[in-house]
Amino acid sequence: MVNLLTADLNLLVSLDALLEERNVTRAGARIGISQPAMSSSLQRLRRQFDDELLTRVGSAYELTPLARVLKEDVSEILRLVERTFDAQAVFDPASSTRSFRVITSDYCLTVLAGKLMSMLQEEAPGVQVHFDAVTPLAVDRIKETLQNADLMLIPKGHFSGFPHNELFTDNWVCVTGAGSPERRLTVEEMRHARWARLFGAEVDSTLADRRVYDLQLGEKTDIIVDTFLMLPFAVAGTDRLALVQERLARLLADVAGARIMQLPINLPTLVECAWWHPSKSGDPGHQWFRRLVGRAAAQMEPALPAEPSSIRLTGDEAAAQPQVA
Repeated sequence: MVNLLTADLNLLVSLDALLEERNVTRAGARIGISQPAMSSSLQRLRRQFDDELLTRVGSAYELTPLARVLKEDVSEILRLVERTFDAQAVFDPASSTRSFRVITSDYCLTVLAGKLMSMLQEEAPGVQVHFDAVTPLAVDRIKETLQNADLMLIPKGHFSGFPHNELFTDNWVCVTGAGSPERRLTVEEMRHARWARLFGAEVDSTLADRRVYDLQLGEKTDIIVDTFLMLPFAVAGTDRLALVQERLARLLADVAGARIMQLPINLPTLVECAWWHPSKSGDPGHQWFRRLVGRAAAQMEPALPAEPSSIRLTGDEAAAQPQVA
């Protein structure tokens, strides 16, 4: 085990720069030291880890397997150190240069960012926000995810046991190509349609996706995308269907060339929340930031009331019919 009292923790800064730049000269310039000094740091790091860290492949350098493992760890350690030294008993947003990390979907960022960025610019012009995309892995490793971020913006229902604030609600609609005839969507049509989905059938990306799939209404998936924003564009020019949040669908339908269709079944109302690790609850800066996100959400236009389903399911379908949460 490394003795922290004798270790040169400045090497972490050099290591982070080397892993990001993969070049000794650029890494030195990044943190303001000379090329010989950075070369010396690289040699010390290689002895410390008993690994080359950077290996030449042709005219460039590549990270070794160990270096790839270290890359995320080192970056996060430095963020935690920076946060530790930036901690204050009283947080002054007007003068702060603190950086906050938020993990969120492109959907939530799209519908919330306009209000949030405007308030941030007005109240805390020096504060930075780093947005990372939410992934299935981030949800699976939620404790680790929340430890390494300030907030995660994701709806209720994927996990529990962590502090959170409810931000806003939304409904689910189907989108299809704008050239498709205007009509009332039926359960039978949902069952036989081709679908575009987020992440594919092997991942329950949303609770609504899970309910539709459980009812065997969205099994024929032939378009798979990585973000919600891609869904309206993925069905444009086709009669495929995609399940999309109504706020996002109304923002993108015209530009994507998509038509919005109300669902003939009831799906759970989406309740978007801001989640955080309990260790951050008492941090004055964190308290201010989550209040800011909450105030931005409160200024959003209310979601339109969901249209009640006019189609009655029968038999096993009726028994399995989900209700609005």
